[in-house]
Amino acid sequence: MYNGYTVVDAHAHIFPDKIAERATDGISHFYDLPMSHQGSVHELFESGDKAGIDGYLVCSTATHPSQAEAINNYIQAVCAEYPQCIGFAALHPYSETLVTEFEKILKLPFKGIKLHPDFQEFDIDDKKVYPMYEMIESSGLPVLMHMGDETRTYSVPYRLAKVLDDFPKLRVIAAHLGGYQRWEEASQILKPSNRLRFDTSSCLDFMPPEKAVKFIRKHGVENCFFGVDFPMWDHSEELERFFRLGLTDTENKAILSKNFIEWIRKSNN
Repeated sequence: MYNGYTVVDAHAHIFPDKIAERATDGISHFYDLPMSHQGSVHELFESGDKAGIDGYLVCSTATHPSQAEAINNYIQAVCAEYPQCIGFAALHPYSETLVTEFEKILKLPFKGIKLHPDFQEFDIDDKKVYPMYEMIESSGLPVLMHMGDETRTYSVPYRLAKVLDDFPKLRVIAAHLGGYQRWEEASQILKPSNRLRFDTSSCLDFMPPEKAVKFIRKHGVENCFFGVDFPMWDHSEELERFFRLGLTDTENKAILSKNFIEWIRKSNN
């Protein structure tokens, strides 16, 4: 716990030890940002334990179709060993074995799917990837979707809005308050609903507290989760940024854990 609050990090990336440094360096290069940590599970717990984190949503992105199976085996093994971890499985929309891979995921205790359109290079609303959404929607599993970028358009908010219209039962966590570096656009386009949620990861260091509060309240406090985007950010530092927002005690409890715990229980797995 952190100052009496139960805290769940609803957005953490982890990698096997042998590739953690290389994977983390790749993220750093992609965003031209320094990383606070390397992305091993041991560093995740070291960072989280110091801050009093109680649980983690752990995931990784299949940047190539061939990577999904190995990633999912790893995430599953971590979650089996560490009960404080909740695993989201990797899928690649252009995999030739997508159906088979998804069938395997449904037999395992994953609680959602992780997609990163900018890494995987697909437009969120490309009809070619709609068969993937159809499978996910029918399962009831949520998608943690990377959202937004200053220079790319794969994951801009209007594309997600189109997908949500086309798939009325699809459940989505729109990462980075709905659009990294596109926060104002996201707040105007993405409308609150009982199947759309937002996380605070990779946001709080880029805007003054009053602006972050504006976006959180526009999306609805009840629809927001606390996320760190480990290994990019440190848990203690991110919690300090969060508490600078000056939200009420009730709002803090909701965003730091209550909202996520209640929503994730709706997953069918």
